[in-house]
Amino acid sequence: MKNAFNIFVVTFVLLFSSSALAGPRALVYNGEGACHEDCAKAAFDSATAAGFDAAYVGDQDSDPKIFDGAVVWMQPGGYASRAMNSMNEQLKKNLKNFIQNGGGYVGFCAGAFVTTAQVGTTRVKGLGIVPGNTKLYGSGVNIYKTNWMGSERYLYWEGGPYFKNMPSSVEQTGTYPNGTNSAIRTTFGKGRIWITGLHPEAPQWWKDDSKQADPDGDDRDIVASMLHWVTEAH
Repeated sequence: MKNAFNIFVVTFVLLFSSSALAGPRALVYNGEGACHEDCAKAAFDSATAAGFDAAYVGDQDSDPKIFDGAVVWMQPGGYASRAMNSMNEQLKKNLKNFIQNGGGYVGFCAGAFVTTAQVGTTRVKGLGIVPGNTKLYGSGVNIYKTNWMGSERYLYWEGGPYFKNMPSSVEQTGTYPNGTNSAIRTTFGKGRIWITGLHPEAPQWWKDDSKQADPDGDDRDIVASMLHWVTEAH
């Protein structure tokens, strides 16, 4: 009995410690439209590296309870129109309510395209949580020398947007080589949003596979700053 009690105490302490050490909860979209080259995993791993407790969400997860305890939603790269066409309408509604009520949103590439009322130059309806418009910047795959929050950073790009017709309430946080917006942050209701057409979450193998040299290496510190800014109120 004594041994059984000791095992119970150790198990309880381990479970309590694990729960106590768990970071703020980040939900990562992993449904249709997230690229098959580990786009969702790249976002998930970046959130974990930043100290968040990450969990995947599918395109049909319409139960509002999935947002219980969460502080941020991460929308990865991939195919924006496909994501919007596949995502359950109730999930979209729950997501918008989550942000409006104080949740954060971080989006990369396709995750930026889906935020405006219309996805890029398509007729596909976006989430409508960011004003203005998005439009494809460039072609192919590149490591761009960019300005990020006043500092020079080399960042991976593959099919991401730039941002047009943004009101003064939207803050520009990054620019492409030609000076157009590469990243912006703003609010929606009580929530905060930070999106970019670039991929600061990009794992090294993306760069190796596309034979792109990144002079300043891993950029997940940028993802961490995005996550912490949108969740500051929590």
